[in-house]
Amino acid sequence: MVPDWPGRRADDPGHDRIAAMLVLDIGNAPQWAGRVAREIEDVVTGTSSGWEMVMNAHILTVGKDKSGISSADDTMGDDPVEVATADLMAAMAAWIERIEQGAS
Repeated sequence: MVPDWPGRRADDPGHDRIAAMLVLDIGNAPQWAGRVAREIEDVVTGTSSGWEMVMNAHILTVGKDKSGISSADDTMGDDPVEVATADLMAAMAAWIERIEQGAS
């Protein structure tokens, strides 16, 4: 499955990193995807001031407007990228919908 969502821009390093995170860290796990989506929503709505999670391949640091995605493995040499949290939310929503469609 190749991640896609409304507003995804081809050749955008931030969007490429979101896509990689969805495939490598979220995968086809609806409960995990739902938890990550709820944590992001809590930050956006102000219920939480921020959230960080070290996952399989990436570290996600969520802020109200901007979020960071960096490699969980320092030896990979990937520079951290900053993405709009709204883009991250849109990608998560589309990914969850895709997972749920595949499960039915």
